[in-house]
Amino acid sequence: MNLPSQSQMMLPLLEAIHDAGGTARPGEMYDEVAKRMGLADEVRTLTVERPDRGKVNLFERRVRWTRQTAIMKGLIANEQRGVWALTERANAKLHNIVRGAIVTLFETTNGVFLWANAEDALGVIERGSIELLLSSPPYPLVKSKEYGNLKHTEWVDWMLRLCERWRDLLTPSGSMVLNLGCCWIPGIPAQSLYIERLLVRLEDQLGIHLLQRLDWFSPTKLPPLNWVGIRRVRVTPSVEPLLWLSTDPDRAKGNNRHVLRPYSKSGLRSIRGSRNDLVPRPSGIQFGATSFQDRGGSIPSSLISATPTSVEEHRYRRAVRAAGRKPHPAIMPAAVARFVILLATDENDVVYDPMAGSGTSVIEAIKLGRYGIASERSREYLESAFIRCQAEKLEPHWLAA
Repeated sequence: MNLPSQSQMMLPLLEAIHDAGGTARPGEMYDEVAKRMGLADEVRTLTVERPDRGKVNLFERRVRWTRQTAIMKGLIANEQRGVWALTERANAKLHNIVRGAIVTLFETTNGVFLWANAEDALGVIERGSIELLLSSPPYPLVKSKEYGNLKHTEWVDWMLRLCERWRDLLTPSGSMVLNLGCCWIPGIPAQSLYIERLLVRLEDQLGIHLLQRLDWFSPTKLPPLNWVGIRRVRVTPSVEPLLWLSTDPDRAKGNNRHVLRPYSKSGLRSIRGSRNDLVPRPSGIQFGATSFQDRGGSIPSSLISATPTSVEEHRYRRAVRAAGRKPHPAIMPAAVARFVILLATDENDVVYDPMAGSGTSVIEAIKLGRYGIASERSREYLESAFIRCQAEKLEPHWLAA
């Protein structure tokens, strides 16, 4: 019978002590933690026979080990015997995960959502197991968002360190796709070259190559007000790059047959038309008798057109607001995530998003028959992802409520 892991027990234990006034006796915590996790009686009372101690309750022993881990992370004090007390660090950080802590907040049938910083979640993910790492890290914007942004130079160093560690998680055919945004240099109407600097350093220092630059076009994207709307010296930047990266371009998985588009009217005419009057294009390309055949659809371009106002996003926002929560301020459109996942993975592959936000990429992976792993440092965003899973009928199990 499977007991919850320490990472699953950590948050319920800390919250139980917090709700008890910050201190509690061990005997008070066992039933409370079991209640918060919704454990069945047979799991709560499971025992094993020990020659030196007689029967030992396995659940209670796991709770004690979780408490010991919390002591090592500075979340529970170890000053008074028989009293479990939260430290100031734990009291101040219960709403934001502390560095080093990893908590399984909830799961679905084929997905797991970890409350952890991106740097820490690496420690519980098997090396060589991820087929696609798909994420949209916080951009180094001039005006910081509520979820936090680094300065341009700091951002490149930070992302380089993360990519070095993410590289070890990938399968031999695995790849990374990072959704980044064009950012402006503070005070002048010129764009930062931080993406170009990152790409050069990724290849030169880590051997991570750019397979292709995909572009997400958003017709509703808002412009930088000063340069576009007031001074009128620039135009609205409506495209964001998705950098498709891999250490081994020859082995990296990719299949454009998974993302075919319906044929255009002219394409259908070419398929049905005569092969005898094919003439060379102005470029000199000569078509043959088998050049135009029905292969199920046309190959898409690298431009993905999508807005964060689709049916999925509206459903998410309605569900989150109905639950009295605040939606994530920057949502990756589900259509973007679907395109990338279909292009770079097959069914049953593992997709990981280390900065999951509202969980778009992982939720789309789950819906497409992949296994999804998400990690996010904000509990508020993970709770909105839980609500989103409910709205998408994915039957999430709230392990740490």
